[in-house]
Amino acid sequence: MDIDLTDKVVVVTGAGRGLGRALALGLAEQGARIAVLTRRREQAHAVVAEIDQLPGAPRALAVEADVADEAAVIQATAQIDNTWGRIDALINNAAWIPPRQHILNVEASLLERVLRSNVIGSFLMTKHAAPIMIRQGGGRIIYLSSALGVQANPGLAPYGASKAAVNILANVAHQELAGSGIRTVALAPGLTDTPGMRNSVGNDYIEHISQTYPNRRLGQPHDIVPLTAFLCSPAANELSGTVISVRPPATG
Repeated sequence: MDIDLTDKVVVVTGAGRGLGRALALGLAEQGARIAVLTRRREQAHAVVAEIDQLPGAPRALAVEADVADEAAVIQATAQIDNTWGRIDALINNAAWIPPRQHILNVEASLLERVLRSNVIGSFLMTKHAAPIMIRQGGGRIIYLSSALGVQANPGLAPYGASKAAVNILANVAHQELAGSGIRTVALAPGLTDTPGMRNSVGNDYIEHISQTYPNRRLGQPHDIVPLTAFLCSPAANELSGTVISVRPPATG
């Protein structure tokens, strides 16, 4: 099975912490050249510094951009293209989990913020990274979705709706870009232990959901790295246009 990522250029959005940071470090360990894309310059440089300490990892690139700002996305993809001349894989990970709220209490401004971060950001990154992939003959786009995009729980309507939209975006991108050699997948983990998640849901919710998982173990960011490496590799060339569930949705 060919899962060699040596010198592959992989863009990870939202790579400053949590799942994005774990993916950046884990894929760099496997030889990928990582573009660490975050909204905060200091976070991007901090993760690049961590990658530089990994034995044998190629030098990474710090990229500052808000994925919901099209001008910033254009500049970011141009920076990556000017540095390496290609993009082999894009991992649309940047997202925001809002605090749990009853649907009748959700302000339109909160919903708009969730959609800009979680859906518009993935759309814009696809729009401006895909032409670089097409120029080189193809590539891979991975959309970080969620089990909540299939079955959301009370209090999480904005987040669940945004991840359901990401699932559809991944499928439509497949239909429109597969002929140009671009393969797309939505990757849907269950509840994963990240700072963003813990800032948004309470301990009671975390405890309840973790009871539904094997060995009552909450998902960890590094759990997603091996599957993502597979999806970025030639071994996954025949896989596109689908949603892959890492853990099933849990109600409650």
